[in-house]
Amino acid sequence: MADLIENPVINSPLGEPQRHFRFDENGITHEILTGRRLSTYFIPIAKPKLKGAQKQAALDLSVQHRAEENKLINDLRARVSHWQQAGRP
Repeated sequence: MADLIENPVINSPLGEPQRHFRFDENGITHEILTGRRLSTYFIPIAKPKLKGAQKQAALDLSVQHRAEENKLINDLRARVSHWQQAGRP
């Protein structure tokens, strides 16, 4: 598990985010990157079901998942940004 981030608020609530904390395979890191993070969602990966004695012997609390880009949200963000830069016609 990642260390606690003392001050996680790094952007103004009134504008488009300019920085974000980087995610890696272990979760969020203390590294700050420039730009807005892509919208993603996490899909849990189910483990194979075990039978009988295997169940008790194999207590694994780690969660596996894969990240998928949320293409609709990212497309909307790009369009809104373009609209704002064009003077909101």
